[in-house]
Amino acid sequence: MSFSRPSRPDLQQRVAADIERHGDQKSSRRGDIHYPLSQAVAGVAHGLHGHLQYNVAQLFDDTADATNLLRRAAEVGIYQIAASRAAGTMTFSGTDAAQIPAETLLQDDSQLIYRVTVTAVIVAGSAVVQVAAAAAGVTSNQLTGAKLRLMQPVLDIDSEATVISLAGGADIESISRVKKRLSARRKNPPMGGNQSDYIAWAKAAHTDVTRAWCYPNGMGIGTVLVRFVTDNLSSAIATQAHIDAVTNYIDSRRPAGMAGFYIGALTAKPLDITFTRLEPLTAAVKAAIAAALNDLISREGEPGGELLLSQINEEISLASGERDHRISLADNFSCAAHEFPVLGVLAWPT
Repeated sequence: MSFSRPSRPDLQQRVAADIERHGDQKSSRRGDIHYPLSQAVAGVAHGLHGHLQYNVAQLFDDTADATNLLRRAAEVGIYQIAASRAAGTMTFSGTDAAQIPAETLLQDDSQLIYRVTVTAVIVAGSAVVQVAAAAAGVTSNQLTGAKLRLMQPVLDIDSEATVISLAGGADIESISRVKKRLSARRKNPPMGGNQSDYIAWAKAAHTDVTRAWCYPNGMGIGTVLVRFVTDNLSSAIATQAHIDAVTNYIDSRRPAGMAGFYIGALTAKPLDITFTRLEPLTAAVKAAIAAALNDLISREGEPGGELLLSQINEEISLASGERDHRISLADNFSCAAHEFPVLGVLAWPT
């Protein structure tokens, strides 16, 4: 049978009753000679019951605190993913044949520091240079077109460089994500390289990976093809930094001797919807519809899959404030094997 933790007043009454029964001294009310003793013993007992309740919670993944959850996860080979640094490329301009040495430092307006990882040479007035952030974290990512400046002048090199891609930076993995990976591990124990293993490896490679799919023989007999997305970022389509991280992680763990392992890069397929009727036609309803459709994609979207027309209409109908709508979409929205749905242009009635 289950055990309910007694409250402090209940414990005090029990202690007082025992004292009165065995010592013939009143202790139930303030002013009784043994009242302080019954209060003290009840407080100690209540604290011990609390400690026992805490220890019981640590026996289970869903109730353990952060420290003990990480210990439980480590017992089955799941470790909290450390924060990662953004990496990518930038365009430098300057005089032909001028060099941008490795370890050259740059910074942005927020004083975040980046370093050149490979020496590059200016050709035809510019050079594409490999760059990485000095510090880890999601703040190290930069938008395409952002400007970084040299911290110290480099001979014949312009002081400002332009970001082509600086992505892959992420904060340390959240405890909730570790808990989800541990739950998946309990349900799908390692099997020496089956589909579940590849999906687990993809998620363990980078905190931004939210969903992954594994296709045995996807590139021929004996091969394994993995695709994945980053739903929680501004784009669910993985950057090259994410692809490199997943590739390197799985390569270090996959079975040897297989014909080949491949990461299938995805391309976005926009879900464009034209509304011929929408009531009420307000900014709040439009925002709610966009959020509902994004949520549908994050739940049901997958490479080579389809979003049913009925699902799309249902999500629009469930959007907060929506009373009635008509859309031009006449059939299910399907994706090819290398495509993933993303929310495109929502055209509203005039």
